[in-house]
Amino acid sequence: MCNRSLLGVRVCAAVLLASVSSFSEEFIQDLGESSVFGGTAENVKPLQASSSYAEVTPEAWEGRGLSAAEVLASLPGVQYTRQGGVGSFQTVSIRGVSAKNIVVCMDGIPLNDASGGAVDFGSIDLNQIEKIEVYKDRVPAKFGGRGIGGAINFITKGSKPAEAVLKPDEKKSGRVLLSYGSHNTWETSTRLLSRLTDSTSVSASLSVRHSDNDYEFDSENGTPYNPDDDFTDTRRNAEFTEYSGLAKARVLHANGVFSTLNFNFSRSEGGNPGRDDYQTSVAGYKGEFAQVMYRAELPQLWNWLWLEFSLAGKYEKATSHSYYPLDHLGYDLPGVQEYGAAGYTLVPEIVANYSGERLDANVRLSMDAAYYEKRGTSSSKWNLMRVATNLSGDVSYDVVKNLSVGGEASTSIVKDDVHGGKFVQPTTAKSLKTENVRSVSWTGRGFVRYDAPDSRYGGNLSFGRFARMPQLMEVYGVYPGMLSNPDLKDESALRFEVGGYYMIPKSNTAIRATYFETHVENGIYWLVSGGFSKPVNIGESHVRGLEAELESKPKKWLSVILRATFQDAEDRSDEKYYNGKQLPNEPSRSYYAEARFDLPYHFDLTWTSEYRTEIFDDRANRIKQPAVDLHHFALGYAPFEKTRLVFALRNLTNETYRNPYISYPTPGREYKLTLTQGF
Repeated sequence: MCNRSLLGVRVCAAVLLASVSSFSEEFIQDLGESSVFGGTAENVKPLQASSSYAEVTPEAWEGRGLSAAEVLASLPGVQYTRQGGVGSFQTVSIRGVSAKNIVVCMDGIPLNDASGGAVDFGSIDLNQIEKIEVYKDRVPAKFGGRGIGGAINFITKGSKPAEAVLKPDEKKSGRVLLSYGSHNTWETSTRLLSRLTDSTSVSASLSVRHSDNDYEFDSENGTPYNPDDDFTDTRRNAEFTEYSGLAKARVLHANGVFSTLNFNFSRSEGGNPGRDDYQTSVAGYKGEFAQVMYRAELPQLWNWLWLEFSLAGKYEKATSHSYYPLDHLGYDLPGVQEYGAAGYTLVPEIVANYSGERLDANVRLSMDAAYYEKRGTSSSKWNLMRVATNLSGDVSYDVVKNLSVGGEASTSIVKDDVHGGKFVQPTTAKSLKTENVRSVSWTGRGFVRYDAPDSRYGGNLSFGRFARMPQLMEVYGVYPGMLSNPDLKDESALRFEVGGYYMIPKSNTAIRATYFETHVENGIYWLVSGGFSKPVNIGESHVRGLEAELESKPKKWLSVILRATFQDAEDRSDEKYYNGKQLPNEPSRSYYAEARFDLPYHFDLTWTSEYRTEIFDDRANRIKQPAVDLHHFALGYAPFEKTRLVFALRNLTNETYRNPYISYPTPGREYKLTLTQGF
């Protein structure tokens, strides 16, 4: 079956390539880095001379039933995991580097919390997103430069000035989105943009999404090696509901200062069904998030300097609850067990930008103050505080015309204050001592780039050392079942890449390829023993691979995307059980193909196919997930200028499989109908 699936992807790719080569060499537009992928029509060169940077716009996901993780996984070098239906825990990895080492931001403010775990992409509502920036080779200085696996920045709607969106005679515009699909999945979103004066604009949006997630799956009945007792079951207690919104005001002051005030929030709640062979009935979770940011952009000083000041505040709370009359050891528990944490973060920063004839430079100075405290009933009171001072910068110098060299560097000075707590389990109790620790971390990267505006080809080479400082919950475990390890070292990585692109203007085609290597040391893994989890530096890995992509628009009615990733993600830990094994969740090959057809009578059709080879759920490579082959299509109809109706059908072959953290089944075939109306 897997061979037939792979054959289908190869045939689809061959047909698309043949269609590209057979069309006339009619010039339509220059491709941007992701202009075809995002559906834009910008006549710009690639933003970077490799596939290491991409911008994704709403045309890539609206009406197609995609989560944020699935959208990102269509890019080469990006893999995703999914634990269930809408709102389930989802993550991505970049070039073999695990999700917890990727810096994920919302409007430039990191979403990574004190737990040190991966950001949940299932909780991100794409209805609130204007654009996604993906950096696969580094963490830019504007995000503090911290992290070893790259960065993803979600830019919320309303980020564009009103004059860039509204026509000169327009004062306001808006949009309403309504959607319904399988498993009682529905969402609604509304947005309004208004230009109050020539120098003031405001925007606001509100979105709600819900799913029962009561899909069927094939249960192994707790016996994965005995198919005779398998049966069809239904996912229960898996419902998900989320409310999210944002408001943004932009003002150009009389003195030339440009101000932006941004506020966004979300609140989610859902059930937690647990494993497929042991579904719970009342376990669930709640999440709350709010972020407010003020930014002031000063006018140019001395004809060469720009300054920006900003102050951001973030609040987040996550709690989980369960109820068991008796635990598995037979001890009586007091009923509902709730555990979680609430965090408060304050980030003041100043950014200076210099732009000269041959030299460009940026410097960012910020302070991150984060405070976390206990929520729930499962442990005694505790709190953690981290204050980090970050200095980061980047520079680019044009040695000769079209050839530039440069680099990026960052350093962080961190001070942790921990006020200990105590948690109790049926068999033992653990106390956390008060700690006061200071540490320093740094990163650096250099690059060489050739990228001429009028050239059909270009390339770049970069090498850097990156680091991720252990997070508060990794160093000071205060959740039930977690042991602290204040002796943790920074995770670090050496990264190298070389890439290039070639443009074919007459057929409106861009071809890109990038070779990359990453060597990670002191990787943090959680070891479980006696019911406790403890983080230790035992990970070492080496990842190398090749990304290739082709984007083309040979005709006004046809756009084509072909992407492939080949990689060897090897565990090089000292433990003999892991050394030489394949890293969890990382396939050796993955492919993506997409074709969009603009049909007569205002119809359009988008077909996508994706394939990845087998992966393993564990470091010992004993739990294998088979190869996955998925095919989807979306049929759109736009009878009027501001009206669009989309019918999407995902997973046409009804593939059902279990994703990492076995065993959490994912849905099979799903449909979605979406209406978008502008005004």
